[in-house]
Amino acid sequence: MKSLLTPLLLLVLSLLTASATYAETANTRVQIHTGQALDQGQGLAQSKSKQITLSYASAVRTEQVLKDAQLQIAKHSLLTTPVYWLQAAIFTQPLEQEKSALLALITEKQSEYDITDERYTALAALHQFISNSHFAKRAPLQLDYDQARITNSANPLLSGELTLQLPARSEQVWVLGAVTEAGVINWQQRLSTAKYLDQAKAISAAENDTAVVIQPDGKIQTHPIAYWNERHHDIAPGAIIYQPFTGGWLAPLDNLGFDASGFNEINQAAVSLLRERVL
Repeated sequence: MKSLLTPLLLLVLSLLTASATYAETANTRVQIHTGQALDQGQGLAQSKSKQITLSYASAVRTEQVLKDAQLQIAKHSLLTTPVYWLQAAIFTQPLEQEKSALLALITEKQSEYDITDERYTALAALHQFISNSHFAKRAPLQLDYDQARITNSANPLLSGELTLQLPARSEQVWVLGAVTEAGVINWQQRLSTAKYLDQAKAISAAENDTAVVIQPDGKIQTHPIAYWNERHHDIAPGAIIYQPFTGGWLAPLDNLGFDASGFNEINQAAVSLLRERVL
């Protein structure tokens, strides 16, 4: 009898252990993040959020997380204005490797120019912004509390370690890239991409036909900015305008006739990473 009980006891214990392990791995932790304040003198982002984390024993619906988060925001007075849902997002794992790779590309490119060169200065400003920013994988989900309550597709199960970004509406636009005055510019309704870039003052090695706009919801758009092709596209508050670098008229060309100056890799990596920026 003893020989039968022992294996049975071991089986029960193993099942209990497996259940406990599953419960631990199924935990869901959501850190609430309401955004950052800007240091206007340095153009750096400084966190102003009280760190509040929601914990659940298992996977949880988006609606419940948004409801609980808004209650905590109200309780701790984290926002003085309504949530800006266009910029609300859920982020998963940090993108430190991608960030480091981009910083290395920028540093390598800077080494090709004298410190007084406008390209060096513009690259230095981009390096500083990337270095002082946090990036994480943006979940492919457009957050909206009302939609989550009534639409199944807007109310998926969430699990794991997550960051929930629920900011107030920004009244600024970031302009980065091949410009002499990178930083924030006050948002103005109906102001075109070209007008924002006029204020930031593009360098001579800037792309002069198009610019890239990363809207607050993560959508990436290409806006024509030249006098011959400019068309109006709305820019939402909180967007990032990225002015791509080029090698200029004297840039080396590859065997297909494309710019081989090395800026393309920086441009592509910058746009991809900026889309994943956590406020």
